[in-house]
Amino acid sequence: MKDMAQTERQIFILLLLSENKRGYTISDLHASLETWDVIVDKKTIMRDIDSLSGICFISEEERNGKTYYTADKFRLREITFTSPELISMAFLLELLKPYQYMTMGKTSQELIHKLLDNTTNLNREFIKHFTGLVTINTNDYISDEVNPEIEDRLQSAIRNKTKVRIIYHSFGGDEDTIRIIQPYELVINDGALSVVGYCELRNDIRDFRVSRIKAITSLEDSFTVPDDYFLKKARNKFIHLSGNVIEPIIIAFDGPTAKYVQEYESELADEIVITGTGITFMRNTAVTEELIRWILQFGSGARVLNPNHLKDKVKLELAKSLELYS
Repeated sequence: MKDMAQTERQIFILLLLSENKRGYTISDLHASLETWDVIVDKKTIMRDIDSLSGICFISEEERNGKTYYTADKFRLREITFTSPELISMAFLLELLKPYQYMTMGKTSQELIHKLLDNTTNLNREFIKHFTGLVTINTNDYISDEVNPEIEDRLQSAIRNKTKVRIIYHSFGGDEDTIRIIQPYELVINDGALSVVGYCELRNDIRDFRVSRIKAITSLEDSFTVPDDYFLKKARNKFIHLSGNVIEPIIIAFDGPTAKYVQEYESELADEIVITGTGITFMRNTAVTEELIRWILQFGSGARVLNPNHLKDKVKLELAKSLELYS
């Protein structure tokens, strides 16, 4: 049986009623829901229609002793878009290209095409002409093949706040581990879909690349997302990785590197102060391997001022690199 909340079920019913001019009887709706493994009785469906009638125009028609329901006013057809709106839709299709390997990305593309299918021929010709005239650089995005069933189960667990058991292939350890996680949200990093949640094996909030989840089992145990999770998450993370110990990070950037950081990386800072030779970059976050790699990419243009143990880590990595070339 597929777990479907009341609101989701009512939207499903509304979509059914809008897609067929002939209409549906209560028995038809009941059978359609059953094909999706959604088991509810006919009285519940009748209550759903009564509830929907209060917010949407649902018509009833008696034919051959049966009552047929339709939601024709909800139907999308002959939509007219302005030129800027059509250009924006072409832009959205281009933005979605890196995400076509995940269910959400594929469904988003299908939704836009459904809108275009219900517009005028002139609009469709316009968007054909404009498609390809805007290109998004996706070189930094990862084309990650995601199992649709795993993505669907994670979405369901997040909605219903239920735990899942996963078999996960970790990048660092290059091994499979069995974990029970409390999934809080799905995030996309550089085109790769990840699930963020509390890992009961590590007793910490972790990110899991969905493409590395080899198997998933839905559990009945429920959980509660901490009240401060969404407030804290941005500050505990540097780009992708997070840590528990948060401390003030201060880095001096000089010359052309300072201009680059101001132009392209300023959103990573809590504060940037302009100095005589460049800028001082300040951020309260955890010292992670990712932070160290980010600093090292700027070479001699970056100098760690605080904390001292971060200085030592950067110096150690530089010494290892120097040894490779000596």
